Amino acid sequence: MSSLQVALARSRDAMSARTALREWQRAQAHVPEEAAVLVYFGSGAQYLYQIRDWLPPLEVLADKLPVALVVRDPRAALLLRHLTTIPIVLARWLADLDAVMTRYQPRAVLYVNQNVSNFDLLAYAAPQHVFLSHGESDKVYMVSNQAKAYDLTFVAGQAAVDRYAAALHDFDTATKLRIIGRPQLHIPQEPPADLPPTNLPTVLYAPTTEGSGEVMEYGSLASHGVAMVSALLASGAYRVIFRPHPQAGRRLAAHADAKATIERMLSAPHYVDTTPRFGWQQEAADALVCDISAVAVDWLTTSKPLVVTRPASRAPVLEGGMLADLPLLAADRAGDVVTALVAASSADEMARLQRWADYYFAPGDVATFVDAVCDVVGR
Repeated sequence: MSSLQVALARSRDAMSARTALREWQRAQAHVPEEAAVLVYFGSGAQYLYQIRDWLPPLEVLADKLPVALVVRDPRAALLLRHLTTIPIVLARWLADLDAVMTRYQPRAVLYVNQNVSNFDLLAYAAPQHVFLSHGESDKVYMVSNQAKAYDLTFVAGQAAVDRYAAALHDFDTATKLRIIGRPQLHIPQEPPADLPPTNLPTVLYAPTTEGSGEVMEYGSLASHGVAMVSALLASGAYRVIFRPHPQAGRRLAAHADAKATIERMLSAPHYVDTTPRFGWQQEAADALVCDISAVAVDWLTTSKPLVVTRPASRAPVLEGGMLADLPLLAADRAGDVVTALVAASSADEMARLQRWADYYFAPGDVATFVDAVCDVVGR
């Protein structure tokens, strides 16, 4: 078992913050002398997925500018040490944050989520405050009025600009948004060594979380999941990679039960994916079945078939984007997933996905992101 797996296991065993703090203090890494850019992460260890995919682009940025991560939870800080070479500063309390801001006087602060504690740093007027988000999707989360709190928001393409323009009052997209593409998609990843070989085409099923409430219940595990996986297995035509969201089943028992049922259904050559990052799956899989999430939008760049589920809850499907155009798979048709995959493979559907890919993602890579941050720092 790797050191990261050990750390994750300990985190799942609910290490107390006090215990984690003592361990952090014993293993304290070198504190950076300077940090022109701070990356703020105010959430707990269970939300590390929200910053994890940004770490490779941030490490490239750190080759040009001094960068440090500011973390509030010692359990998250301990886990991040296994994931990145970027220096980490633990700041549990407001006094700690003030000491960090006083010492480093950063030119820019970057945010990967909408944690309420972001406002602890937004109180400081001197740096440029930039919201990165942790994905590009058509969830209502992506048009939060909280965007007005930041000096700038980096977005992936024209779809995000139009989404903000349609949803927010008195929000100047020309000055508050900067299109940079999706740099995380340009970091190559190798598939895991334990992925079984197969001659079957591979379908990736990657459901999202059930969310924090009914309006955010985009996850399909409880409504679609078991029926879809059963149909895929019964067809004998596909290998299934099952990658549930890291938070799936934490709030609703029905989602946890469906997740466990699907995991029991799968054995080689099928695969239950618990790898840390999303990326290698886009090369390994031939088609994707997923929910309204960033996974669906990222998949557009693969030019491979896509089936998206329709939420069984009150979670809204935003107008004007690809999801209002695609034939979403309803819960009462979950067993027809094979038919939906065949339809999604048609030439017309592939052409439709390519048009949406051009709309959601502007040209841009890690260098585009680095240049954008350098420009902000130089203001």
